[in-house]
Amino acid sequence: MNMLKLQMRVKPGEGALMRVLSVTRRRRFEVLHLTATAINNGAFLKVQMTVQADRAGHTLVGQLAKLEEVCEVEILEPNHSEGDAPAAAPRSLTDFPRLH
Repeated sequence: MNMLKLQMRVKPGEGALMRVLSVTRRRRFEVLHLTATAINNGAFLKVQMTVQADRAGHTLVGQLAKLEEVCEVEILEPNHSEGDAPAAAPRSLTDFPRLH
């Protein structure tokens, strides 16, 4: 099982964290830990989330990057079980094109 620690910068707003969690659940990642802290005088939330799944981390990062509220997303700590392929290398939002 792959375990990933993600960090995101999210614009606060009604339902923003719920959308992050919904995408995570739909991509079949299990949330193990989540913290959200207001930064820049409340202009953004710094969200750290630890998840695990049998899937590669880039699938979740790519979907989270598509959310309008997510300004930045990166993998801080990719971990993998013995015998598994390594998780995705750290990526930032600039690695994914915006479609809107």
